[in-house]
Parts: sequence; structure tokens; C-alpha cells
Amino acid sequence: MAQFVRFFALCLIGLVSFLSANLDVGAQSASKTQSIQMTETGWQVICRAMGQDRTKLGCSLLHETYSQQDRARVMAIEIVKGDKARSLIVTVPQGVSLKEGVDFAIDGAKQAQLSYSHCANNSCFAVLELTDAMVNTLKKGKLLEMTFQDLQSSRLKTDIPLTGFAVALAKAD
Repeated sequence: MAQFVRFFALCLIGLVSFLSANLDVGAQSASKTQSIQMTETGWQVICRAMGQDRTKLGCSLLHETYSQQDRARVMAIEIVKGDKARSLIVTVPQGVSLKEGVDFAIDGAKQAQLSYSHCANNSCFAVLELTDAMVNTLKKGKLLEMTFQDLQSSRLKTDIPLTGFAVALAKAD
């Protein structure tokens, strides 16, 4: 009986050592794969591991808007830096008019109309390659205005304050 208890205790110690070592490795790889910084303005800087060896971090900006009634997400925009340019990715819920796309304006001046690229699960996506001029206008602007249409032909407008955008963009770079 004493040998069984000793064997069981050794197995238990080995299992605890194995689990704690693996939890440490998991925590280290989690910290390498995602680092989130929130700004007080609603702009988030999100950094993810990139490349095959996942040692380089690539950062993007994210801003989400929610309805006041039920706190459902109405729209999310993410600005991702690619090799040559930045892309603006707009995410809206399903049930939008795909034909109408998304109007993109800064301080009331229309910049572009985005076409939806695809829908998946509960969201539809539109993508725009941002020019350097658009990025500079965003840095200096006060309000980003995104407008889309639902299936009942209602125009839904989301105003996103650009306060803190330049600071968040600098952190992402």
C-alpha cells in the first residue's frame, strides 16, 4: 500500500510539473501572439504575431461602434498596414444592401464608396486601400463618417471621432 501511495504521489508531482511547464509556454506564446492597447478615445491598437516563425508583430487599429438600445455591434473598422499600403476593413452585420456598399467620408467630404467583398457568419466586409493622402486626412480630421443601407432602404450612419487616431496610428507603426 505504501508503494502505491508513493507511486501515485510521484505521478501527481510529475503531472503538476508537466502542466505548469506547459501553462508557462502557453502564456509566453499568447503574449507573443496578441497585445492589445486601448486608448481612451475608442481606438484600439492590436498587435499580432506575423510570418511563418511568428516572431514579428504586425499592428492594426480597430474602432467598434455599438447600438445604444441593445449594445449590438453596428460597425467595426480596422486599419491594417500591408507591405505597400494600408487597408481599411469595414465590418457590418448581415442584412445590409450589398448593392449600395459603404460611403466613406472625412469631415463631410466623401472620400470613396466601398463595395462589399464578402459576407461570412454574421458579418459582411468591405475593403478599401487607403492612399497616403487619405491617411493624412484621417490624422488631421475630426470625424470619420461611414454610411450604409439596410434591406429596408434605411440609411444607417456611424460617426467615428478621429480624436486620438494619429496617436494610435503612431503606436501601431
